[in-house]
Amino acid sequence: MTKAQSDKAFLEDLKSQWPATRRIVDAVLAEWPVHLRYIAKSFAARDDAMMHTTETLAKAVLVLAGGRLTEIVEHYHWTCDRLREEELFFHREGRYRLSTFAEADAEVYSDAAYMEKYMEGLLISQILWFNHAASCHFFLTEMPPRLQPGGRLLEIGPGHGLMMSLALRDFGLTTATAWDLSEVSLEQTRAALAKLGHHDCELAVQNVMDITAGAETYDLVVLSEVLEHLEDPKSIMSPLHALVRPDTGLIFINVPINSPSPDHHYLMETPDDARALLTDTGFEIVHEGFYATQGTALDRAVRNRISVSACMLARPV
Repeated sequence: MTKAQSDKAFLEDLKSQWPATRRIVDAVLAEWPVHLRYIAKSFAARDDAMMHTTETLAKAVLVLAGGRLTEIVEHYHWTCDRLREEELFFHREGRYRLSTFAEADAEVYSDAAYMEKYMEGLLISQILWFNHAASCHFFLTEMPPRLQPGGRLLEIGPGHGLMMSLALRDFGLTTATAWDLSEVSLEQTRAALAKLGHHDCELAVQNVMDITAGAETYDLVVLSEVLEHLEDPKSIMSPLHALVRPDTGLIFINVPINSPSPDHHYLMETPDDARALLTDTGFEIVHEGFYATQGTALDRAVRNRISVSACMLARPV
């Protein structure tokens, strides 16, 4: 089978089995035809179980996109171009381009137009990038058996609300709370959750470093793609002990390794660097998964400094 025939077979398979995913792929290819090879390789690494997760994510993204799918896909193309610039710098210099939050704030967070394109572009990445879809699959398949029925969720830095929405749908939670330092970000999360049918979440402006003794505890605390944006992520981990329910509570961390982005400035280079965020701060890892771009073997990805998503589930000790 030629490469063109293989790509055509891949698209036909999507059309017959995964219609929401196919709709997003078609929209991306209409904007960016040469991206087909990347997409086909990304999907080749997925089994049926992960494709079910991908389709679940695609349905949610289509709801969030509403009538703006074409524009959001254009933002995905724009975001990939920005990431490619960061990757070139990273592989040339051996470090992330930015090193402080202040730099990221000046270039990214304070620029509303930039942030809109960037965040909407990353929304599409949840479907198309193997490592992002695999991280969501880990979250959906590893959490429920380990959680107490009727548990309480806290997500710090909820972003587009996808993780919280999936947790509310599948985990049998009693309450869900989200914290962020930005009221603007929380308003975006609130709007996204409402579109996905979740209107009863508690969202609050809260700095985790301000936690005091006697704080409420949660059965699951989630930080997904948050710690790489901090200059000293370990400093945030110790206060989290007070938030995780003793004996039965869990914390879920998702952080990228060797993943240059416009607002990443804490570099982790190996799985052990990621693990240390937990093991050096009083947590015991109970399950983990490492997912490289395009499903690349982990040892090869680390050796060649290819981006890896590190998913870790831990408990305080």
